[in-house]
Amino acid sequence: MAILIVAALVVIVVTIYSRLTAMENSAEPRQSSITLPAGARVSSASIGDKGQMLLLVDHENRQHLWQFDRAGRLQQQIEIRTSTP
Repeated sequence: MAILIVAALVVIVVTIYSRLTAMENSAEPRQSSITLPAGARVSSASIGDKGQMLLLVDHENRQHLWQFDRAGRLQQQIEIRTSTP
């Protein structure tokens, strides 16, 4: 009988812990800021289904594609250049 009580308590603790960590992962960030280089401007922005943000930044006759995660951390940066023949 004691083993069943201990097993039930373990199940309850694990369930509460997993729900608390799931709530932390799904919580929206309250505030985030992105610093652009001097002279740069955002020409396009979009937000994905999972809260990821994609920015198209114009800077010094080039375009940069910046991808951020939900927390506002830069995940990927792609520079787009035009080639001249």
